[in-house]
Amino acid sequence: MKSVACYVLLAFVSMALSDPIPHSRGCIYILGKISRECEEGTQAYTTGCGYLTNEATCDEPNPQPDTRGMICDFSACYCAPPTVRNTVTNKCVPLEECPNKE
Repeated sequence: MKSVACYVLLAFVSMALSDPIPHSRGCIYILGKISRECEEGTQAYTTGCGYLTNEATCDEPNPQPDTRGMICDFSACYCAPPTVRNTVTNKCVPLEECPNKE
């Protein structure tokens, strides 16, 4: 019976400490705390503990993971597919709206 009471108390505490506002696009985390929510048109990207893949840009629309080393606890807001980052304007745009490189 004591273990049931402990589980109920633990569930109550975890619900009380959780963030009540849903973050549909995700967030940037710094030291385990939410720093800011990702802006519209972007979504959260994190490596967990794995290889970093750079954000898709007009210059590199299909980036590959950097397998030289693993990185942990990285988070960023990347453009939501099917858009890519225009590095000139720093905006997320469809690939066909990227400036032509000549």
